Amino acid sequence: MRKQANQATYHGRYADLNRARAGLLAAIAGLACACGTTAGQTITVDSANDLVDIPWSGTLADLPGPNGKVSLREAMIAADNTPGAQTIGFAIPQSLWHPFYPNRATIELDGPLSLSSNDTTIDCSTQTAFTGDTNPNGNELGLVYFGPPNGAAFIYLFGNGNVVKALDGTGGNAFGASVHISGNQNRVIGCTTDSVRIDGNFGGPVATGNIIGGTGAGEGNVLSFVEIACWSNDNVVIGNRLTRCSVVGSQYCVYPTGNRIGGPTPAERNTISGYGYYGEEGFPTGTQMSVVWAKDTVIEGNYIGTTPDGMARQPQIGPTGVGVTDSINTVVRGNLVAGLRTLGANHYQGQIFGDAIFVSAMNANNDTTVIEGNTIGLAADGVTVIPTRRGVTVSPGTARQTTGNVTIGGPLPGQGNTISGVETFGILVGTLSDGVTISGNSIFDCGGLGIELAKNTGADGPTPNDAGDADSGANRLQNFPVVGSAELSGQSLHVTGAFNSVANERFTIEFFASPSCDPSSFGEGKFYLGAVEVDTNASGNASFDVTLLGDDAVVGGVVTATATRQSTLDTSEFSACSTIGAGSCAADFNGDGFVNGDDYDLFAEAFDAGDASADFNNDGFVNGNDYDEFAGAFDAGC
Repeated sequence: MRKQANQATYHGRYADLNRARAGLLAAIAGLACACGTTAGQTITVDSANDLVDIPWSGTLADLPGPNGKVSLREAMIAADNTPGAQTIGFAIPQSLWHPFYPNRATIELDGPLSLSSNDTTIDCSTQTAFTGDTNPNGNELGLVYFGPPNGAAFIYLFGNGNVVKALDGTGGNAFGASVHISGNQNRVIGCTTDSVRIDGNFGGPVATGNIIGGTGAGEGNVLSFVEIACWSNDNVVIGNRLTRCSVVGSQYCVYPTGNRIGGPTPAERNTISGYGYYGEEGFPTGTQMSVVWAKDTVIEGNYIGTTPDGMARQPQIGPTGVGVTDSINTVVRGNLVAGLRTLGANHYQGQIFGDAIFVSAMNANNDTTVIEGNTIGLAADGVTVIPTRRGVTVSPGTARQTTGNVTIGGPLPGQGNTISGVETFGILVGTLSDGVTISGNSIFDCGGLGIELAKNTGADGPTPNDAGDADSGANRLQNFPVVGSAELSGQSLHVTGAFNSVANERFTIEFFASPSCDPSSFGEGKFYLGAVEVDTNASGNASFDVTLLGDDAVVGGVVTATATRQSTLDTSEFSACSTIGAGSCAADFNGDGFVNGDDYDLFAEAFDAGDASADFNNDGFVNGNDYDEFAGAFDAGC
C-alpha cells in the first residue's frame, strides 16, 4: 500500500507540469517553418506583458505583431519556428515596468513559458545594457506569475543547447522552478533568481549534459535551490552561490546518474549554505546538500555551511551539511564543511543539533559511499575553528546497513579527511551500522572521541576490548590495538604492541601521532604515520613491531592506533595513548633526544681533538671513516 501511495504522489506531482507542457506545445506541434529567415538573428523583447498577437506558427518574419510590440512569449514562439541559433534580448522601457518591482523590468506572465528549439539564448543581460544597473541586489530582468497551475515552472527548456543568462528573481504564486530543464546541453549562467530544476520528465527522455553555472567571469549563479531529479544524467553544477542543492530521485524512477556538484578546481566550487527551517515543535530541519536515491554522484570541492570565503558560519537553521541516503556510488571529496550547529526551539529548546556529513539508509542500503579529502570544522585557512556540532555520522534508519559500504578517508595522500574543532564526535558510527572503514584521517581537538562506535545503549565513551571480539554494536564493536611502546630515534618511530580480536583473521593496524593525548586517554590521531597488517592466531592474538617514519612525532607526544578487520571492513575506535619516548640514536651525540646542529658541533670538536668518543665506527681509530659515517647518520636523522 505504501508503494502504491508513493507512486500516486509521484505521478500527481508531475501531472500539472505535463498538462502545462502539452498545452503550450499543442499549437506548434507538427508545424514546419516556411519563413526562410536567416539563422542567428536577435529578437528584441520590448514589452512587459504576455500578449501574443502573432500566429503560434509565427517566425521572426511575423515580429512584431499588430500591436507593434514583441513580448517574451512571442519571441520564444518565433525562436521555436525559425531555423538556426537565435538570441532573445531585452529593451523594455522603464515606463512599462511593473509597479510592484520598481528596480527592474518585470514581465507578468499569463502562464509558463516553454522553449523547444535548439541553440537559443535568452540573454537578460541586454536589459542592463538598455537601462543600466538599476537593481543593486541582482539583475535587471525578472518574471512574475499569478495564475494556475500553482507549482509550474516559469521557463521550461525542452530543447537542446539553449542558454538562460542573467535572469533575476521570479515571483507570484507559482512556486515551481524559475527554470525547468528537460533537454540536453542547456546552460543557466549569471542568474540571480530562485531555483533551477533538471528533470527528464516523468516517463520522458533523460536530461543530460546540462550545466548550471560555470568557471568563466560572470557565469556563476546566485540561486536559492538547484535540484537534479529523475531521468537526469551527467549534469554539472559549478561556480554558484546556492542556499541548497539536491540530487534526488525515487525508487519509482530512473535514478539521476553521474551528476557532479562542484569540482577539483577553485573556479568550480559552489558555496552551499543558508538553508533550513524549524519543523514541528521547534525541531530544526534541512540539509544543505542532499543526495537521495541517486547513483554515481560526485560532491567535490564545495564550501558547505560557510560564507563564500570559507572563513565563517553562514547563518542557517538546517543542521546537516551533506546528507547521503539510499544512494549508490556517492563520492564526497575535497569539500570544506563547517558551521553546522543549530539550537532547537520550543520543545527542543536547549538541545544542539548538527552534522557536517550524515550517511543514512531509510529504505535501502547505501552502496559504496566514499568520504575523502574533506575539511570538517575548520575554516579555509585550516586553523580557524567554525563551530560544528559533529563531524561524520553514519547511522541507518531502521535496518542494519550492508557490510563494507562506507569509507571515510584512506591511506593514500589526499584521501584522509581533516576533522577538528567539532564539539562532540569526530566520527560517529551508529549501532546498526557496520562495514564502516575509517582510514588515514587527521582527527584532533574534538570535544568527544575521535571515533565513537555506538553500543546498544548509544554513544557513551570508549568501548572496552573483549576477548575474542564477540560483542555487537556499531562496526561490531571492533577491538582496538594496545600500543605497548613508542620510541623516537631521529626520524624513525619504533612502535610495539599487541592485539586481540576474532581468531584467524587479517587486520590492518594504522598508527597516528598527536602532540598530546585526548582527555579520555583514548586519543585521537592528528598525524597519520602508516600501517601494518597482522594475522590473529587460533586464540585471536597478534603482535606488532614496526618502524615508521616519525616526521610528525615528537618525544613526549603520543601514539594511538586503530584496527580494521579486512573481511568485514569494520574499523575500531582509537586505542589508548602511548607516550613517545626517546630511543637510542648514534647521531644524537649529546643524548638530548634530538638530532640537530648541536650534535654536529660536538662531534666535530671531539673529532678535531682526536677524542675516543669520535670513534664512531668503534674500530679503535679516529679518522675520516668515522666522520663519513657520522655525517651519514646525521643526514638520515639517526
